[in-house]
Amino acid sequence: MEIQANPHAFLNRSSGIVGQQNNVDNQNKPQGRPPEGPPPGGIPPGLQPAVATLSEDEQSQVTTMLESLSKEQMGALKNALDELKPQANSMSAEEIGSAFFDMLLSLTESDNDSENLIDEYV
Repeated sequence: MEIQANPHAFLNRSSGIVGQQNNVDNQNKPQGRPPEGPPPGGIPPGLQPAVATLSEDEQSQVTTMLESLSKEQMGALKNALDELKPQANSMSAEEIGSAFFDMLLSLTESDNDSENLIDEYV
């Protein structure tokens, strides 16, 4: 039986555990700041307290609407939130939650209106 030496293997002398360095994984990890924005279908960072002020039904609608947004709609939502940012310091959590809910409604309703127009012409 022939044993080949692994140049990436190491031995922890105190525990006797043999492991393997994984330089590839370390190279693939993002460096610096984490990506901005929410995970797909998630509430944007910093808006959780504002969304929590909404009714349970509205919170459920927010989750559903966020999950259904296209990339284009996500971009439009990000732009709308960026426009709201300067005013947010003087707004209550309830006002921010309501504004966010209205933004989502507007985005999803405008998309549904567009789909209905396309359906009518097809």
